[in-house]
Amino acid sequence: MNTEHVQILAGITEELPPIVIHEPSGRVLDGIHRVRAALTQERNRIPAIVYSGSDDDAFAVAVRLNTAHGLPLTRAERIVAAERILGTHPQWSNRMIAGVAGLAESTVRVHRRDLPGPRSLSRVGRDGRVRPTDATDGRLRASRLLAERPTASAREIARAAGVSPNTVLDVRRRLAEGREPAPARSGSAGTPAPPGPIGPSDLEKITEAMLVDLMADPSIRLNDRGRFLIRWMRANREALNPPSDVVCAVPDHWSVPVARLARAYSLFWQDLARQLELRLADPPPGPPGPPR
Repeated sequence: MNTEHVQILAGITEELPPIVIHEPSGRVLDGIHRVRAALTQERNRIPAIVYSGSDDDAFAVAVRLNTAHGLPLTRAERIVAAERILGTHPQWSNRMIAGVAGLAESTVRVHRRDLPGPRSLSRVGRDGRVRPTDATDGRLRASRLLAERPTASAREIARAAGVSPNTVLDVRRRLAEGREPAPARSGSAGTPAPPGPIGPSDLEKITEAMLVDLMADPSIRLNDRGRFLIRWMRANREALNPPSDVVCAVPDHWSVPVARLARAYSLFWQDLARQLELRLADPPPGPPGPPR
């Protein structure tokens, strides 16, 4: 109890916000200083909101309310509160608990790792949706659907696989690079292992395989634009192998201008990739159907 804060509240003539009480236990979840201020003013009635949830849920409600206004909890108190909520609500996501306790998500993640016992296979997010803690199964489903329905949009694949469109885009990108659809999990911490660097030989195999598939698609090779795309891709691939030949062909006095030109081209390619991925994530509407 902070006596000075009680005196400040007791001097306010306007109606203060209602307190929150836990009906089963009668505990004040939020507003204990307002209660003491009302007693100081010799009042016997005070507006209140009644909460009738479980004791564990009531504790989480109290923490959330007391990190948002008035005399907020200290960081040490918030960490202790987060640890307790992790024990009573292990199914809540790190982000959800962080929002309740007023902490960073990374802080909650670290303290979750220290908890004994088995880990839950799914988590409840702040939006109420249940998501698996290991997205490997969803990524594998997405990769199979991408193979079966190569022309489907990322949103269609995402709905069928039960994952997000961004996950589908990442799976598509990983497959195009010759990698597994899901990152490998390393150690007991369960964190994805960073992919290794792609060497020149790997890059050559990946681009050659993709070009073969590109040239075999009738929707591309049987029209002028498609054939131009194939010629364009092949010309750029040939410039990559071997890159040392290209470097040797540039005189010293042209090194800086060509380097700037290469960086400009790289920005163009990144923008092209971004536009294609956005088109997959949000395809343009098709032609209007017949009136109903």
